Amino acid sequence: MKDAAAVWEFVRRDPVGHWLGIAWAVVAWFALTWLSLTVAMLLVLMTIVLVFFQRRRRELLLVEDDLEDLI
Repeated sequence: MKDAAAVWEFVRRDPVGHWLGIAWAVVAWFALTWLSLTVAMLLVLMTIVLVFFQRRRRELLLVEDDLEDLI
């Protein structure tokens, strides 16, 4: 559940996360309206990309926070 909350915060607060969240919603809409397995698989791929970027950006923010402590 913590991962889902972290991804949600990433989508809400980070500009990259915001755009990825919008793209995810668009793909989800197409998957539901077309009832296409291919589009649904694209949704799974988008979710993996979203989690990847969330974790990558979180690591970058942790490095920046450590640098600010040194200054």
